[in-house]
Amino acid sequence: MRKTIAFVLVLLFVLALPTALVTHNVSRVVFDTALVKSVFIKQIVQSDLISVTLEWFSYRRAEERVRTGEAQTGIREPDVVKALQFLDRDEWRKIKAEVLPNEILIGWLSAIADGVYAWIDTNDPVPNIALELKPWKDYTKSMHGVNAIQILYDALPPCSPEEIGDFVSRQKSAPSGTTVLYNLGTPCAFPLPWRTGQVADYRHNMDVIIDSNPDRFDLTQALAQIAEQQAIRIESIKQQLRTIRTLVVLSPLFLLALVGSMLILVVRSVSDLGRWVGLQLVVGGLVCLTPPLAYQGIITILFTASPMGGAPQQVQQEFVRVISILAAEIFQPMYVQALVIIVVGAALTILGIVVKQKSPAVPQANPREKIPN
Repeated sequence: MRKTIAFVLVLLFVLALPTALVTHNVSRVVFDTALVKSVFIKQIVQSDLISVTLEWFSYRRAEERVRTGEAQTGIREPDVVKALQFLDRDEWRKIKAEVLPNEILIGWLSAIADGVYAWIDTNDPVPNIALELKPWKDYTKSMHGVNAIQILYDALPPCSPEEIGDFVSRQKSAPSGTTVLYNLGTPCAFPLPWRTGQVADYRHNMDVIIDSNPDRFDLTQALAQIAEQQAIRIESIKQQLRTIRTLVVLSPLFLLALVGSMLILVVRSVSDLGRWVGLQLVVGGLVCLTPPLAYQGIITILFTASPMGGAPQQVQQEFVRVISILAAEIFQPMYVQALVIIVVGAALTILGIVVKQKSPAVPQANPREKIPN
């Protein structure tokens, strides 16, 4: 009976050991605000994440303005959606450098991180975060915005003589004071003397889009709307983080209780220690290698199932890459930790075998032999 109970304790220990190790490493990284901010800010600033996200967001915003009737595409402003298709990734990087400097981006990222960590210990359903957009709007409406428009303009194909002739014809026949668009179809770059006016049209259109944004963006409200639309309980994430913090404290105590119970039930010698404790450390250490081997695939699956799963493939890949770098801070040390556990377990197991082999056999008394007086 004692050995049956001990065997159950061994199974519990093998399952609890990797769980305890994962929660310890998650807590070590996730609750280190400075580390998380440092990793995320460095990767987001240095990677293409903002460039691909800016590209995706620009398309969505331009399409949304057309769909809702906010834009007057083909009436009083150029078709931005069609113009954006001529930009490649390198040009989006240049636009990002012009319209979203690192100083503003880092301020936003810090505000988001601080808001999330403060939210963990509150009863608020979503993090309380507001992003100041006024400095960004002022920055973008300066010469940096002009430079961004120039990058877009330079990406357009040159206009054909037919396209130039169509514009000149429409301009001559239009009543005085009427706005005449340079392109009614696919945008193209007009030569001088029309270039200045065409660039001014795109600049004006960009200013209208910028001015349509508030001076202060309430991210809290946006998160609440996303949670409602996607039927996601953001608060459950907070509860999971709190649970991890609790497990970090309780899991070592649970492991010690399991080992202590086995010592009391079945360990009577060094040989027993090697068999009941050493072997389970070896097996548990091997199981601990599973999370660091599997976390990349799990992150991809979870991200695909999240609200961002509808984003373009390039955006998803950049988000997964940045998250994976932070996850590496959690899971990569587990290789060394698991190896240490395996080595300790193997040492105890070998020690038990050696001691057992060296132990002298206890002679069995022959019941028929008479014991001399």
